[in-house]
Amino acid sequence: MNEFFTELKEKRQSQNIELEEIHSRTKINIEYLKALEAGQFDVLPLPYVRLFLRAYVTELGGDPDEALHQLEIYQANKAGKRIPKKKIISEDILSKDRKDEKIKSPSSSRPPTKIREDLIKGVVLLIVFLFAIFIIKKINTEDSAASVEKGEIVLADNPAIITDDILTNDYVEAVSQTLAITVTSPYKMKIISNERIWYSLRADTSAEQSGILLPGEEYSLPFESYIQVRLNQTAGTHLFINGIEIKELGNYSNPADIQFFSDPSTVTVKHYIPQR
Repeated sequence: MNEFFTELKEKRQSQNIELEEIHSRTKINIEYLKALEAGQFDVLPLPYVRLFLRAYVTELGGDPDEALHQLEIYQANKAGKRIPKKKIISEDILSKDRKDEKIKSPSSSRPPTKIREDLIKGVVLLIVFLFAIFIIKKINTEDSAASVEKGEIVLADNPAIITDDILTNDYVEAVSQTLAITVTSPYKMKIISNERIWYSLRADTSAEQSGILLPGEEYSLPFESYIQVRLNQTAGTHLFINGIEIKELGNYSNPADIQFFSDPSTVTVKHYIPQR
C-alpha cells in the first residue's frame, strides 16, 4: 500500500503537472516540494510542513484537510502512537446541537472571565499565524535565503546590487583580459554558482535584466551575437559560452564584467576592486 505522499506525487504526475509549476504558483522552494513528495517531513518544523502541504494539495485539486489528517497518521505511526479516527457527525446530532446553541447563549453558559481568556488566546493564535505566513513569504522571495540550522530557520541577506554608478564611484578596474574563443552560432550563455549571487545581463539589443541566483541553481540564455554579464562576485561561480567555461572568471569576492562578441569571437573579462 502506497503512503499518502506517494499517492499525491502520482496524482500530480497523472495530471501532467510539473513541480516547477507548483513552485511558480505557490513560491514554495522546489527542494521543499521534493521533500514533501518523498515523505521527508523533518526538513522543516511541523507548522511549516503543514502549511506547505496544504498549499501543495490545493494546487492538485485535492482535499488539504484529508492530507493533513494523513500526515498526522503517518507521523503517529512512525512514533508508535495511535490517532483516533475522524468522527462522523450525523445530521440529527448536528441539528440537536444547533437547537441547544439557540437555547444557551455564550453569556449564560460561560462566565465573563472565561470569555475574556478565550478572546486573548484567539488573538495570540492569530498573531502567531500571521507571523508564520510572513516568515514563509520571506523564505520564498528573492529578499532572502533560508536554511534550517538546529531546528531554526535562518535568513540570509541579499547579495549586493552593482549598478553603473556604484561601479564608477566605489570600484576601480583592476585587470582586463581579452581572449579568443572558438564557438559558432547559435550561442548560449550559462551561469552556475555555489553561492547566492546577483547578476545583470544585456543580450544583443534586448533590455537589461537582473536577478538573484541561488546556490546550486543554473541560469541559461540564448543570444545572437553579443552578451554582457555583470556579477557582484565570481567566488564559487562558473560561466560558460556554448559549453566552454571562461576560466578567466576566477574566484573573487569583487564585481566582474564579462562581454562576448561574435565577430571576432572573443570574450573580455574585467575584474574590479574597491577604491581606497
